[in-house]
Amino acid sequence: MNNPKKNSYPRTPSEEIQIKYAIDFIEELSWLFESKKKLNFPIVSELLRKRLLPTPRVADSSAAYVSPNPNIHYLIGILPRLFQDENLFLKNEEIAEFAKEVLGIEISRVEKRSKYELIGLIVCQTNELNDEKLDEMVRSLSHIAGNNDKLNLMANEKASTGFSWNEAIRKLAVENDS
Repeated sequence: MNNPKKNSYPRTPSEEIQIKYAIDFIEELSWLFESKKKLNFPIVSELLRKRLLPTPRVADSSAAYVSPNPNIHYLIGILPRLFQDENLFLKNEEIAEFAKEVLGIEISRVEKRSKYELIGLIVCQTNELNDEKLDEMVRSLSHIAGNNDKLNLMANEKASTGFSWNEAIRKLAVENDS
């Protein structure tokens, strides 16, 4: 009565076909892997992931950052751009004068420093400035930074006798508020 060919559970014909397909698939897959021995599949999958998928961590980290002193961080971004504008700052002494008059940053041995060293020194010291005092200057600079006409106007005014950075910045602030 016991039939050794019978399994413990009954199979339908479709199950038998499915098992045969699965065995054939595994066999073909093993042949494929065997033929591609030179490929390191874990490395290939990682390379594909890096190249094809966006990295949300980079975007998320910058979007999550909230500056405790937005005025200071704005200046840290805009000052190098302004200082490299040769219409506004042709000489290192002019950069040092701006730093002293507007930011209250004294720079020694200006004549011995490179332009990039001056800019770096000012940017680093900007991080220590009082944020409240900078509000008016930041508002004014934000209006001229992206406006070539206002940058040219500022450069022309700078050439005049008795030019003052503070007065020019205040004047821009008044023009922009009205």
